[in-house]
Amino acid sequence: MEKPHQVENRKEPPRFSDHTRAIASEGAAGWAIADAAADALERGEDVISLCLGDTSFDTPGRICEAANQSLRNGRTHYAPVPGTLDLRKNVAAAQKRFDGQDWTADQAVIFGGAQNALFAAVMTVAGAGDEVLYLEPWYATYEATIRAGGAIAKPIKLALETDGQKISEDLLLASIGESTRAILLNSPNNPGGYVLDRQDLEVIAKVADRFNLWIISDEVYRSTVFDGVFLSIASLPGARERTIVVNSLSKSHAMTGWRVGWTLAPLTAAQHLQNLAQCMLFGSPTFIQDAAAVALQEAGDEEMRFFAGELLRRRDIMCARLSDMPRLKFTRPGGGMFCFVDVSATGLSGTEFADELFRAEGLAVVPGVAFGPNMSNFIRLSFSGSDNLVTEGLKRLHRFCARL
Repeated sequence: MEKPHQVENRKEPPRFSDHTRAIASEGAAGWAIADAAADALERGEDVISLCLGDTSFDTPGRICEAANQSLRNGRTHYAPVPGTLDLRKNVAAAQKRFDGQDWTADQAVIFGGAQNALFAAVMTVAGAGDEVLYLEPWYATYEATIRAGGAIAKPIKLALETDGQKISEDLLLASIGESTRAILLNSPNNPGGYVLDRQDLEVIAKVADRFNLWIISDEVYRSTVFDGVFLSIASLPGARERTIVVNSLSKSHAMTGWRVGWTLAPLTAAQHLQNLAQCMLFGSPTFIQDAAAVALQEAGDEEMRFFAGELLRRRDIMCARLSDMPRLKFTRPGGGMFCFVDVSATGLSGTEFADELFRAEGLAVVPGVAFGPNMSNFIRLSFSGSDNLVTEGLKRLHRFCARL
């Protein structure tokens, strides 16, 4: 009888998978200042953070009470994997109020926040060696989310200097290859607040149709469009059949900590998304879904409008103060919660500027490298905090710039 093969003793530590290298990037390191600010605040230090898109608003009381009532009713057991029927119905109805399309509950799958939903959407349409096109500047997790499953992240640079069309059809066509499977877009854009107009969306829809590509539309800032109105690409003729919409309640209803998001997709994709939800979550907490269903009732649209109005006012405060700092260049954001500021006229890169600003003034901002390698001369400022926080942060920024 043969002896079993003997494996030699290994001296090195156990190895990590290739996925860990795929999701590590310079963009991930761009959050170091945000983490340092959070630690300093925990220690009670005099620090202001304009890093995160987490509003100062409390979740509306009726939503919190719905969660409390659900808990009192014993809704603490497993929920259906794709989500409760009430929530999925309300997700479909809320999307219809924005894009006019007849979505159904069967097309909705509930996830633990938009980031979780985005991860599932990318995994559904792109595997190892496939390419996903996405727009630079991009939200900080996009690159890692695409690469985590072995897909190739292929950026397309937005034309930031123009007030009109931001996507070049020629550039988009030149980026498509045999392995291209999807286009990921985000409008209003994080970090820049750029809102893609109908012309931009029609370019994407036309190219996606020509090359049979999926569209993943991240619409988490759809309720905070300040200039004009929100337009979902799913509302364009022929686009809905190839579009996966990603959204959540984090921004629209001041529910960042509740971690509830969803996808809306054609039924064929929704089934695969449900399978992923089973692997990843096995259903989201029932009492949170009950509260989310209440949040998405039509009565909640008034709350969204109030929050958007407050953010518009804070945007205008921030833009007015930034205009007094001549070496900082920016485009007024048409939506979202952030100003994306070019600091190259100071002679510093975005990372150098952010580091020195934090050391000198205790003001934390996110360097642009977190949003793409071509964004290294930028910083991102959030106006989602309270009036006092935003005003004090801008005072410190002005003082820092005056000393440069």
